Amino acid sequence: MNTITIKLPLYEPTNIKIEMYKKMRSNFSRACNQVLAYKKEHPTVKASELDRHIHSIPLPSTLHQEARKLAVSRFNDWKKNAKTKGFPLFREKISILFNNQNWRLRFDKGHLNVGLPTLEDGNLTIEKYVPLQVNAYTLFWVNYLLTGKMDPQSKYCQSSFEGVSVPKKGNAQLFEKKGKWYFSFAISFETNASSKTSKAIGVDRGLRLIAVAGDAESGKYMTFNGRQIGHIRRTYSRLRRTFMKAKNMKALKRLEDKEQRVIRYWNHVISKKIVKFGIECGASIINLEDLSNIRSMKKYWKRADRNINSWAFYDLEKKLTYKSRLAELRVEKVSPFKTSQECSKCGRINKSNRRKANYTCSCGYKDHADVNASFTISKRSSIGSNDQTAACAAV
Repeated sequence: MNTITIKLPLYEPTNIKIEMYKKMRSNFSRACNQVLAYKKEHPTVKASELDRHIHSIPLPSTLHQEARKLAVSRFNDWKKNAKTKGFPLFREKISILFNNQNWRLRFDKGHLNVGLPTLEDGNLTIEKYVPLQVNAYTLFWVNYLLTGKMDPQSKYCQSSFEGVSVPKKGNAQLFEKKGKWYFSFAISFETNASSKTSKAIGVDRGLRLIAVAGDAESGKYMTFNGRQIGHIRRTYSRLRRTFMKAKNMKALKRLEDKEQRVIRYWNHVISKKIVKFGIECGASIINLEDLSNIRSMKKYWKRADRNINSWAFYDLEKKLTYKSRLAELRVEKVSPFKTSQECSKCGRINKSNRRKANYTCSCGYKDHADVNASFTISKRSSIGSNDQTAACAAV
C-alpha cells in the first residue's frame, strides 16, 4: 500500500474564517488536554464518558471524537514510557484533525474547494467551502482522488502506476505555519509492481559521505557529502549545550523541532536522488546495509562519533523505501559484514586494503573506499530476518 500526503494552502481565507479556525484550534487543544487530565485521574474511563466530559467545548461532534482519540493515544504512549517521558501537554497551536469521512473536495467554477465541519451553524453547503491553491503536482493527485483515474499524459504518472487501484481517502488536518493556513490529507493506493530485472544498486551510508549510491555493473556512482550536514549538526549541538546550561527548555524544544525539520529535508533530497539514480541505471532493487544494531556497536568504535549515533539513518531508510515503491523499485537489506574491506572486483577481504578514504586491493583495483563499499553492497544478496542479527553481531 502506497500513501501520498498532499499539502494545499488555503486561497486567501477571509479574516472571519481565520478567526474561526484559530478558535477551533484553541478549543481542539483544550479538549485534548481535558481528556488527558481526566484520563490520568480515571485510567479505565470509557470513550463515551470522555466524549461527555468535553461535550461543552464549542466544537463539531466529530472533532470531539478526534480530540479524544488523539489524547488517549498520547496518554497510552506516556503510560508505556512514564519513566522516561514527562506527562504530555498539547500546545494551543496544534493541527486540527479530521477523519476521512468528514472532509470533501470539489471543483466549483474551475477552483478546488474543501468542505470541513466548522463552528458555522447549519449543514455544510457550497457557500461554506473554502478555496485551495493547487499546482500541477497536487492537481494530478487531486484529480486521481476525485475520478479514480490517473492522467497517463502527466509527467507525474510513472510506469509503476499502470493498473493502479482505486484511491482511498485518508485522514486530514488543518494547520497554520508561518502565518499561512494549510489543508493536508493522505491518499492511499496499491500498484501492480512487478520487477522485470534483478539488477541492484548499493547504498553505503556513513559520515563524511552521508550516502553513496553505486552501480557495480556500469561503474557509475553518486555521492552525498556530509560536510555541510556535519556543520549543521555541530552547530545545533553547541546551541543545545548552551540552552541546557541555561535551563531554557522552551528554546531547547524549538531547537529540537527545527533540527528535525532540517534532517527530514536532507533525507528527502538524498532519497529522491538515489531513486532517480536507480532508475537511470535500470535497476529494480536498492540494496541497503542492515543497520538495525548500529547503536549497540558504539562500544567497538575507536572514537564515539556523535554524528554516527545521531544522524537519522532510519528516517532516510523510510523515505527511500516509500519513494522506491512509487518508482517500482524495492529496497532490500544485505549483510553489513566487512563491506568496507571487501574488494568489489575480486571479492577478497583484507583489512589493510582500506586506508581512510582510499581503497587499494592486491588485484590492482583502486577507488574511493565508500564507492567500493557501495559496489560491494550492490552485489550482495538480501538476507532473511534470522540472518540479520547474526550478521550485525559479527561486524
